[in-house]
Amino acid sequence: MSITVVKPGEGRTIPLGPIQMVVQEDGTQTRETLGIAEFDVPPHTSGPALHIHHAHEEGFYILEGELEFLTEQQTVRASQGTLVMVPIGSVHTFRNPTDKPARFLNTFTPPFYIGYFEEMSKLIQTDGALDPHQAAELMARYKTEVVSS
Repeated sequence: MSITVVKPGEGRTIPLGPIQMVVQEDGTQTRETLGIAEFDVPPHTSGPALHIHHAHEEGFYILEGELEFLTEQQTVRASQGTLVMVPIGSVHTFRNPTDKPARFLNTFTPPFYIGYFEEMSKLIQTDGALDPHQAAELMARYKTEVVSS
Protein backbone atom coordinates (compact mmCIF):
# COMPACT_ATOMS: atom_id res chain seq x y z
CA MET A 1 0.00 0.00 0.00
CA SER A 2 1.06 3.54 -0.61
CA ILE A 3 0.19 6.77 1.12
CA THR A 4 -3.11 8.31 0.06
CA VAL A 5 -3.78 12.04 0.08
CA VAL A 6 -7.35 13.35 -0.14
CA LYS A 7 -7.38 17.10 -0.74
CA PRO A 8 -10.21 19.54 0.01
CA GLY A 9 -13.05 19.03 -2.44
CA GLU A 10 -12.03 15.44 -3.13
CA GLY A 11 -13.66 12.30 -1.81
CA ARG A 12 -16.91 10.59 -2.71
CA THR A 13 -20.04 12.64 -2.04
CA ILE A 14 -23.09 10.81 -0.70
CA PRO A 15 -26.22 13.01 -0.50
CA LEU A 16 -28.43 12.18 2.48
CA GLY A 17 -31.36 14.55 2.07
CA PRO A 18 -30.35 17.84 3.69
CA ILE A 19 -27.15 16.32 5.13
CA GLN A 20 -24.15 15.90 2.84
CA MET A 21 -21.49 13.24 3.41
CA VAL A 22 -18.09 13.08 1.73
CA VAL A 23 -16.24 9.79 2.20
CA GLN A 24 -12.52 10.39 2.66
CA GLU A 25 -11.56 6.78 3.42
CA ASP A 26 -13.84 3.78 2.87
CA GLY A 27 -11.50 1.17 4.35
CA THR A 28 -9.64 0.50 1.11
CA GLN A 29 -6.37 1.96 2.43
CA THR A 30 -6.77 0.71 6.02
CA ARG A 31 -7.21 -3.03 5.52
CA GLU A 32 -10.94 -2.51 6.24
CA THR A 33 -10.22 -1.26 9.78
CA LEU A 34 -11.21 2.42 9.51
CA GLY A 35 -13.58 4.62 7.52
CA ILE A 36 -13.57 8.42 7.59
CA ALA A 37 -16.18 10.83 6.26
CA GLU A 38 -16.98 14.51 6.57
CA PHE A 39 -20.59 15.59 7.15
CA ASP A 40 -22.28 18.95 6.57
CA VAL A 41 -25.39 19.41 8.71
CA PRO A 42 -27.63 22.41 7.97
CA PRO A 43 -29.18 24.46 10.78
CA HIS A 44 -32.11 22.88 12.63
CA THR A 45 -31.47 19.42 11.14
CA SER A 46 -31.79 16.18 13.07
CA GLY A 47 -29.72 13.06 12.55
CA PRO A 48 -31.08 9.52 12.78
CA ALA A 49 -33.41 8.12 15.44
CA LEU A 50 -31.82 7.19 18.77
CA HIS A 51 -29.87 3.99 18.04
CA ILE A 52 -27.19 1.49 19.11
CA HIS A 53 -24.38 0.13 16.93
CA HIS A 54 -23.63 -3.51 17.68
CA ALA A 55 -20.60 -3.94 15.43
CA HIS A 56 -18.69 -0.67 15.08
CA GLU A 57 -17.39 2.29 17.03
CA GLU A 58 -18.10 5.80 15.82
CA GLY A 59 -16.21 9.03 16.42
CA PHE A 60 -17.38 12.60 15.78
CA TYR A 61 -14.85 15.44 15.62
CA ILE A 62 -16.56 18.82 15.29
CA LEU A 63 -14.88 20.95 12.62
CA GLU A 64 -17.30 23.86 12.56
CA GLY A 65 -20.48 24.91 14.33
CA GLU A 66 -22.13 23.00 17.13
CA LEU A 67 -24.02 19.72 17.48
CA GLU A 68 -26.12 18.31 20.26
CA PHE A 69 -25.59 14.64 21.11
CA LEU A 70 -28.32 12.70 22.86
CA THR A 71 -27.77 9.52 24.85
CA GLU A 72 -29.98 7.57 27.24
CA GLN A 73 -28.61 9.54 30.19
CA GLN A 74 -27.68 13.00 28.91
CA THR A 75 -27.60 15.69 26.27
CA VAL A 76 -24.18 17.08 25.38
CA ARG A 77 -23.42 20.19 23.30
CA ALA A 78 -20.25 19.78 21.24
CA SER A 79 -18.58 22.75 19.55
CA GLN A 80 -15.57 23.12 17.25
CA GLY A 81 -12.60 21.04 18.38
CA THR A 82 -14.69 18.60 20.45
CA LEU A 83 -14.36 14.84 19.96
CA VAL A 84 -17.29 12.58 20.82
CA MET A 85 -16.49 8.84 20.82
CA VAL A 86 -19.36 6.36 20.72
CA PRO A 87 -18.33 2.80 21.64
CA ILE A 88 -20.23 -0.29 20.52
CA GLY A 89 -23.46 -0.66 22.50
CA SER A 90 -23.91 3.04 23.35
CA VAL A 91 -27.30 4.63 22.67
CA HIS A 92 -26.92 7.91 20.75
CA THR A 93 -27.98 10.34 18.06
CA PHE A 94 -27.19 13.93 17.13
CA ARG A 95 -28.78 17.07 15.75
CA ASN A 96 -27.90 20.63 14.84
CA PRO A 97 -30.28 22.78 16.91
CA THR A 98 -28.53 26.05 15.99
CA ASP A 99 -29.03 28.72 13.32
CA LYS A 100 -25.62 27.94 11.77
CA PRO A 101 -24.39 24.97 9.73
CA ALA A 102 -22.19 22.35 11.39
CA ARG A 103 -19.45 20.15 9.95
CA PHE A 104 -17.88 17.10 11.54
CA LEU A 105 -15.40 14.39 10.72
CA ASN A 106 -16.83 10.94 11.40
CA THR A 107 -14.83 7.76 11.93
CA PHE A 108 -16.15 4.21 11.66
CA THR A 109 -14.21 1.22 12.99
CA PRO A 110 -14.63 -1.03 11.10
CA PRO A 111 -15.87 0.94 8.06
CA PHE A 112 -18.70 -1.31 6.83
CA TYR A 113 -21.30 1.23 8.04
CA ILE A 114 -20.44 3.44 5.07
CA GLY A 115 -22.53 0.92 3.11
CA TYR A 116 -25.54 1.97 5.19
CA PHE A 117 -25.15 5.57 4.00
CA GLU A 118 -24.72 4.47 0.38
CA GLU A 119 -27.96 2.45 0.54
CA MET A 120 -29.81 5.22 2.35
CA SER A 121 -28.73 7.75 -0.29
CA LYS A 122 -30.03 5.54 -3.11
CA LEU A 123 -33.37 5.07 -1.34
CA ILE A 124 -33.72 8.81 -0.68
CA GLN A 125 -32.93 9.62 -4.32
CA THR A 126 -35.47 7.06 -5.52
CA ASP A 127 -38.30 7.36 -2.97
CA GLY A 128 -37.65 10.60 -1.06
CA ALA A 129 -37.22 10.69 2.71
CA LEU A 130 -37.27 7.34 4.48
CA ASP A 131 -40.07 6.61 6.89
CA PRO A 132 -39.03 5.40 10.39
CA HIS A 133 -39.80 1.76 9.54
CA GLN A 134 -37.63 1.82 6.37
CA ALA A 135 -34.80 3.53 8.28
CA ALA A 136 -34.94 0.93 11.09
CA GLU A 137 -34.90 -1.97 8.61
CA LEU A 138 -31.90 -0.50 6.79
CA MET A 139 -30.02 0.13 10.04
CA ALA A 140 -30.72 -3.46 11.16
CA ARG A 141 -28.93 -4.78 8.05
CA TYR A 142 -25.83 -2.96 9.35
CA LYS A 143 -26.09 -4.33 12.91
CA THR A 144 -27.67 -1.15 14.26
CA GLU A 145 -30.80 -1.10 16.41
CA VAL A 146 -33.22 1.82 16.61
CA VAL A 147 -34.30 2.34 20.21
CA SER A 148 -36.81 5.13 19.54
CA SER A 149 -38.22 6.86 16.50
